[in-house]
Amino acid sequence: MRCFKGIVAAAFSIVIGSSFASPILTSEDEVLIQQGQRIVEKARQSKQPAWQQNRHIETAQQEAKHFFNALQTSSSTIQAMQQLSMNKENVTPYKILIFVSHSLGGRGLNDLLDAVSGNPDAVLVFRGFPKNMRLGEGIKAIQALAAQKNPVPNIIIDPTLFRKHRITAVPTIVMLAEPSSLGKAPQVLASVQGISNLTWLARRVAQGATGDQGIKGSIETISEPDLIEAMQERFAQINWEKKKQQIAGQFWQKQSFYALPTAKKTQTRYLDPHITATNNIQAADGTVLIKRGTMINPLTLRDFTQAVVVFDPLDNRQLEWLNKTIPILKKRQGVTRLTLIATQFDKEKGWEAYTKLADAVAAPVYLLTPDLVERFALTVTPSVITAQDKLFVVEEIAPSVCTSKKAPA
Repeated sequence: MRCFKGIVAAAFSIVIGSSFASPILTSEDEVLIQQGQRIVEKARQSKQPAWQQNRHIETAQQEAKHFFNALQTSSSTIQAMQQLSMNKENVTPYKILIFVSHSLGGRGLNDLLDAVSGNPDAVLVFRGFPKNMRLGEGIKAIQALAAQKNPVPNIIIDPTLFRKHRITAVPTIVMLAEPSSLGKAPQVLASVQGISNLTWLARRVAQGATGDQGIKGSIETISEPDLIEAMQERFAQINWEKKKQQIAGQFWQKQSFYALPTAKKTQTRYLDPHITATNNIQAADGTVLIKRGTMINPLTLRDFTQAVVVFDPLDNRQLEWLNKTIPILKKRQGVTRLTLIATQFDKEKGWEAYTKLADAVAAPVYLLTPDLVERFALTVTPSVITAQDKLFVVEEIAPSVCTSKKAPA
């Protein structure tokens, strides 16, 4: 879980207004965010071969990789944290930070919205959303606040700025020496608490005042929890074992298998691998190596030293045959590598079935893909694919042979 904790710990911000970027959330969150965006918009208008590249199963260790990838697309919490983390890189030209909270009430927030509206150098900064409010709902609520004014004021949610400037009460106005780059803390010229008049602090700075100007009016505590801490708390409450089981089950349920019937007779087929070059094949210096229309046998360019075994792991007879055949194929002349390809797995047992099989054969097991079926005209299992005399050889093994002591030599 180290990578997830890194995401949580990263500094981040959500930007409302022209630079707003909505995180990938649940469908409900997306609806809420889209509704909020419509509110703001309305206010503005008022102004290698694929069978060897199987990405699903390569080794038993792939389970962790698939779990991580699937989790990223299934957990709204992680998606939100990732999006928020990415947003920290945005550079926004703000020289005046006004730290606010819903604890100021409607009138207090309205005064500050008026102060920021039309001022591109100023931004309202929230620490998070009200307690028990979902991310999408919180964004919608703040967007609705912004839409009340024309021009739409700049508003961001960035708990890291509260931490960096040690904000403990609102409203607090912080004037910076230069535009703020989100995620960084440039030099502070002056700050003041308790007022919403931006010109007051600007006049004081023009008169040479610097640093903390004290409390000049009523202040309130910050009612919203720190958004990062809220995310961490929600993250900690996730039942990872249950989530892992759910995702693992979903993975197998979504797989498309290409099951083939069991061979009725033992036979050997030979396939001519010649292909026709549809375009000139050139070297890096432009020299034409193979002209368009030339017949090419890939086996003359590169030896095929594999033995590819296609089998059905749900057939005990084929498993028995496979166990006897593996050591024989490994000793076959010209074979340097063995590739095992399964046509299907038990969807209910999922990873348990896959891991058990991979452990039994002491090798990774791939899933059969359509292009492999087409390339070698596979129609039955088990089949063994090798190469001989610049031809592909496909050996189809009947059940009677599978259960005997013999295997293809």
